[in-house]
Amino acid sequence: MTDLLENIRLSLADPPTRHAILVHFPIAFSVLAIPFTLVLLFMHRRRALAYRLLLAATIFATGVIAWQAGEAGEAAENLARTNLGVTGISLLEDHHQDGERVPLLLTAIAAMVLVSTIPRPMVRWGAGALAFGLTLATALWTVSVADQGGRLVYWFGAAGSPQGASISGTE
Repeated sequence: MTDLLENIRLSLADPPTRHAILVHFPIAFSVLAIPFTLVLLFMHRRRALAYRLLLAATIFATGVIAWQAGEAGEAAENLARTNLGVTGISLLEDHHQDGERVPLLLTAIAAMVLVSTIPRPMVRWGAGALAFGLTLATALWTVSVADQGGRLVYWFGAAGSPQGASISGTE
């Protein structure tokens, strides 16, 4: 058990590994949150307050994890740049800029879920609809950022040797 905990500690100390570990949770949750925010449109009355508060807290916590993944990615950026060509560096910069928006989008969803606790039906429904729309947009945005990250890792070799440098035409 001690070896397992030591391996986890060492993995979390390494920025590229920490980024790889943390980034998958916001990716998965942004897609899995779609049905949970869709439910907001069909919840009537205020009795679902606990559901809304738990959902807002979970989405906000996911935003914090996404922010931590971004911080780890930023710490690993110099290491990744050494393995990239011009096209790869451009993709890395796009990935960095686009990834910075994910925690903000998740925080906006959490805020809309919190607004949906207001007891006025039109406010509650409108905030729920906006939360659902933001969740769809965030899922699409996150998938796009994840695709950029996947291309960095597998095509350009940001985490080691490139797998498809000849395919991408960058080398």
